[in-house]
Amino acid sequence: MLIFLVNLSSCSLEDKNNTENEEKITLTMWHIWPQTTSDANGKIVQDTVEEWNKANPNVQIKVEAVENERYKAKIKTAFATNELPDIFYSWGGGFSKPFIESEKVLNLNEYLDKDTKDKINKGMLNNITYDNNIYGLPMTLSVGTFYYNKKLFSEANIKIPDNYDEFIDAVKEFKNKGITPLLVGEKDNWTGNLYYDMLALREGGVGGVSDPNTGTKKKDTILKAAYRLKELVDLKAFNESSWELTRDESEAIFKRGEIPMYYTGNWFIGELRNAEPSVRDNVIIKTFPIMREGKGNSKEFLGGAVDHLMISNNSKYKKEAVAAATFIAEGVSKKYYESGSGLPAWKYTDDTSNINTISKELEGVTENASYSLYGDIYLGEEKGNKQKELVHKLFEGKISPEDFTKEMEKLEL
Repeated sequence: MLIFLVNLSSCSLEDKNNTENEEKITLTMWHIWPQTTSDANGKIVQDTVEEWNKANPNVQIKVEAVENERYKAKIKTAFATNELPDIFYSWGGGFSKPFIESEKVLNLNEYLDKDTKDKINKGMLNNITYDNNIYGLPMTLSVGTFYYNKKLFSEANIKIPDNYDEFIDAVKEFKNKGITPLLVGEKDNWTGNLYYDMLALREGGVGGVSDPNTGTKKKDTILKAAYRLKELVDLKAFNESSWELTRDESEAIFKRGEIPMYYTGNWFIGELRNAEPSVRDNVIIKTFPIMREGKGNSKEFLGGAVDHLMISNNSKYKKEAVAAATFIAEGVSKKYYESGSGLPAWKYTDDTSNINTISKELEGVTENASYSLYGDIYLGEEKGNKQKELVHKLFEGKISPEDFTKEMEKLEL
């Protein structure tokens, strides 16, 4: 039970002499946030690991961090060769499904007591629960977020849109004034995928893209969303350098105050701290505009709990690994919220007076929300990559909405 292991942590702080005679073990852990990346996530994870190591001298964690795309190849190889670390990062949904089916991931049902599960926010275990079995611990709540630079809207005398028709009007008005309305760094093609996923969510609502029981694609929603994205591309709504810039490089344009609208994840809230005050203080968030004939509503968001820690079924120290992963997942959830990098997947009980204003706004907007998992995560790596390739072709104008729909229908779970 986790109570035993969490107490192990507190005992080590209270009576270090008692630990001197205990067996000293080292747990290995892999994740996707090297500290060399531009965001603060790597430091947050490492700081939390160091807190555990300081409190638990006999149960130390050795970390290896590899950037997102390289990590995907690394973790798949580790599964194939039975060389998994004790604790490892994974995405939820379809990405982790083959791992679960391999029976190489520890089923956490017998390790998580009621007190631990009660500390996790409602719905945060959904994307990592398979056949009523829990296989991971959530680290943060990821939410697709629409950012508006209200200063640019005011200077151009353009209304910040309340619905999709007004959004298209704003796009056209900015273009007429020589201002690029929207931002995407499509060199990292998952960034464009966010726009398609959100358009599909507004057209079909949660569950309106795929049947949750069969994974069958819903043709009408796909086709309508593809036409919506094509309309934006035809309007030249996105920055001309879309294909040449990574996510980080494109975001620098928004942080310089040159683009009025940007749709990405809530992790960008933390990055806005590095923007000039004239930009940072003029950024607001709103829900993605509702479509007049769409089935989606303002309480439906892309995202959910996507980032998780799992335990290898072959770990020699399963109880210790679960305790350490629990400590890290909860600690990272807390620190992400405090830094503006994410909303908490675990209940936050500290004073919120110093929490980023935009984060608190987003928390209010997403109260009682429903979530649709990012399409590439929902589908798993191979099919998810195919979706991203197809969306990229839509951005390039190299595929029609009809052909896009035919190809997307093939991507069933």
